[in-house]
Amino acid sequence: MTVESGMRVLIVEDEWIVAEDHASVLRDAGYEVVGPASTVETSLDLINSEPINAAILDISLSREDSYPVVDRLEELGVPYVFLSGYLAEDLPEGFRDRPLLSKPAVPEEMLAAVRKLIAAADPSAG
Repeated sequence: MTVESGMRVLIVEDEWIVAEDHASVLRDAGYEVVGPASTVETSLDLINSEPINAAILDISLSREDSYPVVDRLEELGVPYVFLSGYLAEDLPEGFRDRPLLSKPAVPEEMLAAVRKLIAAADPSAG
C-alpha cells in the first residue's frame, strides 16, 4: 500500500477543465479526490461532511475568493496549498506566507506539494 492510498485531497477550482486535470493527476497517483468544488459554499459543505487529508485551492473562484475555505481548513488543521495565477505578493498580507504553486500546474510539482503537506501533517504517512 502506498502513502497515497486512502489519502483524500479536496480540489477547489472554478474552471472545470482545470479541476478535472488536477483530479486526474491526483487519481493517477493513488489519491482519492474530494470534489472538485467550484464555490466557497460547496467547498465548506464538503469540508464539513467528508474526511480530508489535504486541499488544493485556486484563490479566485468566479465571483469570490477561497479565503473562507482556508479559514475553515486551518480551524480543522487540514494542510493546503494554493494553486493560482497570483504571486505571493499579490495576496492579502495574512496569506502571503501560505504554500503557493503557480498555474499552470506542473503535475510533478503538485504531487510533491501534496505529499509534503500530508507528510508534515502526519509524519507516519511519509
